[in-house]
Amino acid sequence: MSPDPTPATDVALRVDDVTKRFGHTVAVDHVSFELGPHELLALVGPSGCGKSTLLRMLAGLHTTESGSITLGGVVVDDGRTALPPERRRVGLVFQEHALFPHLSVADNVAFGVRDGDAEARVAEMLTVVGLAEYERRFPHELSGGERQRVALARALAPRPGLMLLDEPFASLDPNLRARIRDDVVAILRSTGTPAVFVTHDQGEALAVGDRIAVMRAGRVVQLGAPADVFHAPVDRFVAAFMGEADFLTRGEASGLVDERWPDAGDALVMLRPDDVTFTADERGDATVVAAEFRGSVWNYTVELASGSRVHAIRSHLERVPPGTTVTATVRPGHTPVVIAPSA
Repeated sequence: MSPDPTPATDVALRVDDVTKRFGHTVAVDHVSFELGPHELLALVGPSGCGKSTLLRMLAGLHTTESGSITLGGVVVDDGRTALPPERRRVGLVFQEHALFPHLSVADNVAFGVRDGDAEARVAEMLTVVGLAEYERRFPHELSGGERQRVALARALAPRPGLMLLDEPFASLDPNLRARIRDDVVAILRSTGTPAVFVTHDQGEALAVGDRIAVMRAGRVVQLGAPADVFHAPVDRFVAAFMGEADFLTRGEASGLVDERWPDAGDALVMLRPDDVTFTADERGDATVVAAEFRGSVWNYTVELASGSRVHAIRSHLERVPPGTTVTATVRPGHTPVVIAPSA
């Protein structure tokens, strides 16, 4: 096996056809992708899809059965031999924070620093995460968000070539979660640290990732920019998992069909709630049948002449009572997308 890896290429991470089984269960199934030197990749998928197992393979907590993992130009796992986690120059941040309760904040951050002036590095990292005055506190004296910042500082202190984050904000309340998430992303970008970020939250994946890898049953079924994955999903699974969507054939889309409608035969076409709009019209052939208030918007359910239903997002100022007869259309600039059936 090669010596300890050091960043030396324009590819921070290369995963080449890796597979992992637990007994008869295939947890990771022939996965391949690359990560750029300053890139944030969001791994997203339902529970049990293999995303956390893949992350642990990158960290060295699980070994591959086939394929290879390369960090900074050095093969760290080739399916036969593997470098242990401590020799991979990888930083790990988990949901549970995993701080040492008997150590101060400063000592927690210093724990993995092996070279140079540890005291100066600790001070630098605590400044980066906004906790410069907290070095003498202990984990039980911190809020959940503060503990997560300390965990990030500790992971960054040894100057890792790659950061791995596994559902790091899942235990935080929604408002704090969004703020800490944005702070962590800003810190990773300011330090130029590439990262793989595991989440089951689609909105979080869209907000965090330069690219998104959607996993299902151990495989990466789509890898691309957030806008591409959201607006041009490869199949119905990705379309439905990444956000609200309705699926119609041309025949079911009575009243919505215009020159933008794809010539897809009987194939399904995806419409997201922001694709659809409507106007009150006594002569219309659609009906508002339900209205769900979501604070800043209303999410309306509209029944078309065919009996099929679509959803439409409108401003919270635009209150339309259920039972209103309307004409439904696809919004200007929006083009319906043909969706392949899921396997």
